[in-house]
Amino acid sequence: MLTMACWSACLSNSTASAQTRVDRTLSVQPAGTPPTPLIGDFSTATTAVKPVAPVSAPTPPAPAAQRRASGSYVSDAMGASILAKNADYETTFRINAPVPAGSTISNVSWRYGLSSKPVGFEAVLCWNNQQRCWNVTNNASGSTVAFNGKDAARPFTLHYRVKGSGPLGPPAQGEMNQVIVTYDLP
Repeated sequence: MLTMACWSACLSNSTASAQTRVDRTLSVQPAGTPPTPLIGDFSTATTAVKPVAPVSAPTPPAPAAQRRASGSYVSDAMGASILAKNADYETTFRINAPVPAGSTISNVSWRYGLSSKPVGFEAVLCWNNQQRCWNVTNNASGSTVAFNGKDAARPFTLHYRVKGSGPLGPPAQGEMNQVIVTYDLP
């Protein structure tokens, strides 16, 4: 349904025009009698009417692309506790289900936890012995397509450290970490 603003805009944008006689007299006159003019004589008023292009029906969405067969695995691992600054800590996620050869990653989700994040904390999620890493410092959970197309049979690791000088303060206790790897089958 068109709104009045759209209706006016649609009318003003048309290039063709036509005229029609508008009779505003509401009384019926006997045959052969001239009509009684109203004040301002609206009986001879004309209004320009411009044709409106018909509104087309919405185009149906294109059929969805055929998706390839897919699989996924979930891996949980306890995170290490951070005891000192400038030391590297690693959590390895084991692939606990067979991944068919040639399967490629289509999405990776992660979740990690610490009792607290000390000032200077940094975390990266890495694939295949740090060949490709994704900075997850500011997001304790999320998902990414940064590893798409990579071999799904290769493991992930989570690396973190606290950069800086001086004492760490109380240790940051590691909590349960998780990755979910979704992959396309060959």
